[in-house]
Amino acid sequence: MSTYSERFSDEQGFARNIMDAVKSSPNHEIQSPEVTSKAVCDEDIDDDSPKPEELNNSLEGLSDRLSAALLNLKAKEDLVNQHAKVAEEAIAGWENAENEVGLLKQQLGTTVQQKSALEDRVSHLDGALKECVRQLRLAREEQEQKIRDTVEEKTRDWESTKVNLERQLLELERKADEAKCESPQNDPSLDKMLESLKRENAALRYELHAQYRELETRTIERDLSTQTAETASKQHLESIKKMAKLEAECRRLKVMSYKPSLVYDHKLAASTTISIESLTDTQSDNGEQLNGVDMDIRRTERNKCVASCSDSWSSNLLVSSNLPSSLELDLMDDFLEMERLASLPETSIRESHQEPEASARPTAEENAIRTELETLRHERSVMEEKLVEMEEAKIELEAKLKQIEMEKDEMEERLEMMETERAEVDEMVAMMESEISESRRKLATMESEKPEMREKLMKLEAEKDELRSALSQSQNSVDISQFQFKETEMKLEKLQNELTFANESKLRIESQLISMEAESLTMNAKVGMLESDIQKERASALALTVKCQGLEEELSRLKHDEQLSQTEISKHELKINQEDLAVAAGKLAECQKTIASLGNQLKSLASLEDFLIDTTQLPEFTDGEEHCKHSNGTLSPRRDSDYTKGVDDSSEPSLNKNEDDSPPFSSSSTSSSVIVSHIVNSEKNRNGFAKFFSRTKGGIKLEI
Repeated sequence: MSTYSERFSDEQGFARNIMDAVKSSPNHEIQSPEVTSKAVCDEDIDDDSPKPEELNNSLEGLSDRLSAALLNLKAKEDLVNQHAKVAEEAIAGWENAENEVGLLKQQLGTTVQQKSALEDRVSHLDGALKECVRQLRLAREEQEQKIRDTVEEKTRDWESTKVNLERQLLELERKADEAKCESPQNDPSLDKMLESLKRENAALRYELHAQYRELETRTIERDLSTQTAETASKQHLESIKKMAKLEAECRRLKVMSYKPSLVYDHKLAASTTISIESLTDTQSDNGEQLNGVDMDIRRTERNKCVASCSDSWSSNLLVSSNLPSSLELDLMDDFLEMERLASLPETSIRESHQEPEASARPTAEENAIRTELETLRHERSVMEEKLVEMEEAKIELEAKLKQIEMEKDEMEERLEMMETERAEVDEMVAMMESEISESRRKLATMESEKPEMREKLMKLEAEKDELRSALSQSQNSVDISQFQFKETEMKLEKLQNELTFANESKLRIESQLISMEAESLTMNAKVGMLESDIQKERASALALTVKCQGLEEELSRLKHDEQLSQTEISKHELKINQEDLAVAAGKLAECQKTIASLGNQLKSLASLEDFLIDTTQLPEFTDGEEHCKHSNGTLSPRRDSDYTKGVDDSSEPSLNKNEDDSPPFSSSSTSSSVIVSHIVNSEKNRNGFAKFFSRTKGGIKLEI
């Protein structure tokens, strides 16, 4: 851009130099470099010198061409300037755009930072929200628990109140029946008195309403009378002022007509004006007093009965204002006529004063003055007649004023009475308004509390429904638990029956063992009887093993039922069934004790079997068997030696406590019980009953 402008400035300077050279040559013989170059070429081509006309023509053409070139240069210069301006504006816009881009980058960085900060804050708020949700959940659970407790309490209270109310209702019904039976018939005199009191109340209300209406009408009449009195007093004052003005004008005219009595008339006019002014002052004072009284009345009776009496008041005011209109118009006409007459005598007086000075005037003027005096006399007579009429009107107005004053006194008396009545009515109205405002305030508070109470009622109803549903669910769960408890009780009863049967069998076995002990004294004579008894004992032992297996199955089933009940029953049900489970656990402990006692009996039977084997020494029991010697000197088969060792050491504390209470057995009973224990051990290992007993070095332990 700068190179183009420099080139354009060089061309412009070259063109300016050519123009200066052309202008400075007097005969236009200096040419441009192009012309000189062409001339040199022409000299080379043609040796002849050019003619001056041709040179002039060529100079003019060159000047035209130069002017056109200058015009083109100016146009190009303008275009260049425009392009330069556009380029400058573009550069400024580009710089502004770069500045805006920098600002936008800064804003982007700040927004990115704000976004990161907001994300951190959002994560923090998310954690806080989760914590709040957890706390809300805990609070809701606590609130639900409290609601359950409160509902239970409320239900109990409601049931108690319901029972009390039903009891009271029954008592009231009973009392009502007794009162109906004892109550006499209605008294007609009381009905008549009630009707008369109602009528009197209605009459008093109607009378109060009528008095209120009468009070309103009296206030309206008083206002109208006060306004009429004001208008009359104003009109009277205006009429007095006008009469005073007319009298003054009449006296002035008289003075002008009668020159000798001028001073006297002036004094009389001054006295009359003073009396008139005193009269007007007194009237104005009375009017001011009336206005003050009226203002007090208006101040006390303001804002009462305005809407009802506005129309009648305006009509009465129009009537009262139209009454003296004719009189005022007549007075205004008289006053204008008096002014016109007053203007005439002034000219006549001036002429009369100028008579001695202008004595040379003709007699025609004297004649004119005479005629004017005659007219003035005539008008004076007319004015006197009018003055008489005005005095009569004044007397009438004074009479009316007295009458108005009397009416004013009467109205003041009425006003005092009305004020007393109004004070009483105001007190009653104030009391009624205070009661109405208090009732409205209470109504507003009740209306404002009504939606809140409705919302609370809706919430309580919803909570009541929820609590009813929860109560029904808990009732169902309680029914289920009770049913399961009854089933467990039935099972326990069955187990108790079986235990009683086992105890009976135990007693029977004990009796048999006693008999076997008695028979062991005569063992040699009664070996056959002992064999039969051993077979019987084997059969009973088999029955006992079967019963023990059944008891084992029952115990496993009970445990399974307890596990199922523990998974199904909730915390609330567990609290209810803890005592029942404790009772069941006690019964189960008793069953375990009975089973342990049965194990002890079986052990005693095994020791009895060993004793019998050691004491009998019969050949049918000793054939083909190897015997080992016990610590007590008895012999037993080798396959049962380990078991008998455990039985011999049964006095250790690993056995049940009931073992110490078992009766001692003789040598004859032990020999018969060895065979039974052998059979029982084989049956136990076969049927799985051995898990209740474990062989240890110290003896046999009971495992449950």
